[in-house]
Amino acid sequence: MNNNVNTPNAKYVWKDIDLEELRQVKDQPSDDAVNSIFKSESMKDLVSRLKKMAKNDEKPKPNEFPAAMEGFINQELTRSFTEHDIAMFNRTHEIWKEHGTNFIFILFFRALPYTYMAEKPANVLRMTRLLEAHAERRIIETAQFVFDVMDKDWWTPKHRGILTALKIRIMHSAMRHVILDSDKDGEKWNDDWGKPISQEDLIATNQVFSLEFFKGMTMMGETLSKEDQEAWFHTWKTIGKIMGVQDDLLCPTVEEAWTLQHAVYAHLFKDDTHSGILLAKALVETLHKNFHMPEKLALYLMKEMLADEQFPDCFQRMLGPSYSKKHPELFKSFDTKAASSDHKAKLRKNFQGHSNDYHNTMQGKKSAIINKHVKFKFLKGLLDWAMKLMGLSKKKIHMLDMQLDIMHRLLHDIESGEPKEQLEDDAVEELMAAFGGVIVSILSAHFRKGKESGFRIPKTLQENWALKG
Repeated sequence: MNNNVNTPNAKYVWKDIDLEELRQVKDQPSDDAVNSIFKSESMKDLVSRLKKMAKNDEKPKPNEFPAAMEGFINQELTRSFTEHDIAMFNRTHEIWKEHGTNFIFILFFRALPYTYMAEKPANVLRMTRLLEAHAERRIIETAQFVFDVMDKDWWTPKHRGILTALKIRIMHSAMRHVILDSDKDGEKWNDDWGKPISQEDLIATNQVFSLEFFKGMTMMGETLSKEDQEAWFHTWKTIGKIMGVQDDLLCPTVEEAWTLQHAVYAHLFKDDTHSGILLAKALVETLHKNFHMPEKLALYLMKEMLADEQFPDCFQRMLGPSYSKKHPELFKSFDTKAASSDHKAKLRKNFQGHSNDYHNTMQGKKSAIINKHVKFKFLKGLLDWAMKLMGLSKKKIHMLDMQLDIMHRLLHDIESGEPKEQLEDDAVEELMAAFGGVIVSILSAHFRKGKESGFRIPKTLQENWALKG
């Protein structure tokens, strides 16, 4: 494999697959099904139905679409899985129950901003206005997709996981069609970018949900066992197949998958970034606006999680253009280890202060978050009061309370109650996990704009993660 990024005309090859040629390969089965809609005489009505299908949680009705689309959907929703597959899925669900909040933290602070360095795929978001007009929704719905496919029995037709994955695949094909075949005036797709949402984009994105999770867990001090990694990787590889990744890109092992991922990173991250910078900025803004996190705290966490051997300039490259003037101390570089070490200690102290501020902010907001979707709040409060008088009240602790208690314990001296003078590395890692729990708590009460229901967290998981209180 030759990945010489310093050579202007370098060839990017993985196992005899030319990655530049792979950018020309789409998802033919799904594209053919979608094209049957655009070729239909009832095209406008069918496109409207296609958009509606993307927005609701129901299966398409029988005979709602042309035969090609009907056949494609039915074929995908009736896939068969082996006993080995199901054993891997079940083990993955148990890993998710234990480490799902860590996964969400890694998604927001490493996986998303890291992969925004791939400029060619980001052009799709800009041209479909998903970058500028719907950045917040796109970030929230990425998290929703993960929750759907990590649910218990997600692969069965009666659960949302396989349907959500299939809908995303169909929407990808619809976006390809609109971008490549539209006659409207405006920016045209540049052939130098390959095809929109190519096979290279599909496999790289799919593997992020495994490989960057494993790496992020290690960075947080909780390396997953080899067996757990194999189960998780197998599950996400299956999800990748459902979402249109071709078979020769689905690696048999985690180790081989890393060789492909690094090759793709070297190929896609070599371009100058513009759209990726806007995506990273939108992510920070979403964390601040929707999750009440201080901007500088969000940036510090990304700086920690984006530390990388292959692309050590990631944080500077993705966040520097938007935030280096406002927060120059986060983007300084030093010639000596001593100076760098002193600066890191100062940043750690600032991190500690902003974490305290976040803890205090969330203490003030927790009641509204926990009770956001409780109907008849006055009557519920009256009933709770009456049950307490009769000795029947059993106080349940909500996940948000638990995470705030953890944050308080890590940030304050047990005896004096005063803020700690210094945080050790393991305390920082525990705080990161707690931040993931806070984000999930807020997601559980998030109302998705344009949807008829709130953020979907399965009932079994709500109980397991104490999201009902």
